Amino acid sequence: MHDGNTYYVESEIGTLRRLIIHSPDGGIGKIIPSTFSDNLYDDIVHLKSMQKEYNHYVMLLLYFLDPQKIEYIKKCQANARNEKEKANCFIPGKKEYFNSDKVLEVQHLLEQILKEETVKLRLISAVCSYEESSHKTQQQLEAITDMALLAKILISGILPKSASGLHEDQYIFPPVPNFIFTRDIGIMIKDHILLSRMATTARKRESLITKFLALYFMFKEDTSKVIEVIEDSDFFLYEEVERKARFISIEGGDIMMIHPKHLIVGCSERTSSNAVSEIIHTIFSEDLGIEKISVVKIAKNRAQMHIDTIFTQVKRNVWVLYGRYSENIIAAENKVKQSYLRQFMHQPDLIAIEEPEILQYHKPAGEAYKSDKDYSVFKKLSGIEELLKQVSIEDYNCKPDDVKIIYSGGNEFPYDDREQWTDSCNVVALKEGVVIGYDRNDYTANSFRKQGFDVITTVELFKKFDEGLNPQNLTDTLILLQSAELSRARGGSHCMSMPLLRDKLV
Repeated sequence: MHDGNTYYVESEIGTLRRLIIHSPDGGIGKIIPSTFSDNLYDDIVHLKSMQKEYNHYVMLLLYFLDPQKIEYIKKCQANARNEKEKANCFIPGKKEYFNSDKVLEVQHLLEQILKEETVKLRLISAVCSYEESSHKTQQQLEAITDMALLAKILISGILPKSASGLHEDQYIFPPVPNFIFTRDIGIMIKDHILLSRMATTARKRESLITKFLALYFMFKEDTSKVIEVIEDSDFFLYEEVERKARFISIEGGDIMMIHPKHLIVGCSERTSSNAVSEIIHTIFSEDLGIEKISVVKIAKNRAQMHIDTIFTQVKRNVWVLYGRYSENIIAAENKVKQSYLRQFMHQPDLIAIEEPEILQYHKPAGEAYKSDKDYSVFKKLSGIEELLKQVSIEDYNCKPDDVKIIYSGGNEFPYDDREQWTDSCNVVALKEGVVIGYDRNDYTANSFRKQGFDVITTVELFKKFDEGLNPQNLTDTLILLQSAELSRARGGSHCMSMPLLRDKLV
């Protein structure tokens, strides 16, 4: 169990007890094709459909983490007069909102900290300063007394006419349409939180809001547990080109607290190499019991923006992996794909994905960690698959023959590429062996079946729960979430979760 801790994560697969989520808000419905690149989207999402799919995700979380809220939601929906009222129990700020202390919603948490006047004024000032808003806008926000409304405004960027005194709503900030991917805003490393520093402008306000949540809600009583990694103090003295090389960006999809003594850090499109260096130094400097940090360097590629789009853990001995990043099959797969492209696409050559580089750093034993960033004790692994097997064998004491790799799309081209794009490798564990995936990744689901897993949709599972099945009795199961719209946003269930508390594995 978790020994009474409120926030503690030391693995990816311990039974999940508490997490932060954020339901799709109106900002997603404001994206137009010309702003795709700015907002990190590749398609227009139908907001209402996306919200319905996401509500299944919320219900699934509640069945496992806070089942009493399921009865509350059912009662509220039974008393609702229409579909709109039925949806209110999922919307922060509505009186019907389920308000769980296990499944925490960003907007609801923001509402709570805004009730403290000092925090309210600080956050408004910080947001308005970052967004370069007018003093008038800042005054309008400061005058709002409904904290649920203010929380919604700070996230959506829309000042309703009721608050502005005008005849129509005002757009005062750009939307933050990626906030549903709460994995990226911060990561729990045991009882500390490492705050992210988003790589793109579209997500900067998320970082700011999350920092306030960490300082004034999660770790209000002990802010020393909030870890921030920033540029060196002389950063601003360098020329622009040099500043870019020294720039620090960190996103939670590149950080995995994989074992009590082992942290995995991705160096990717969204997490800079300079950030990785600072993370290693910072974590080894803290007394967290982490002895090994593995760095997974991947190409800066939109399709694989974080390492959790390439692999995630299912059990101590089971992983799901995108085969093109497996050192054991890269060469053979490239030959098959080249043949396909020549025959059907009239492309004579295939530019292979840049092979990942895996470096493993060990904290010097038997001595105090040096402050001059001396973490040179390392070894280079042959690839990601060796890393995953090493974690299972060396960290979790699994037998080599028991380690299983489930490949995206069954490692069959073109389904491996297609399903990796729709987050086949991005699953989150509710408990060891019970993970959430997307229902559109058929070939990957079949690969789970071949490895002895049950595969069931949320609709089928909810029916079984209502018939008396205890969620905690579920074992070795891939739960398929409706995902026609969710998958368009470019993130899976792992991306949509920020675990705050997991049981320790025994």
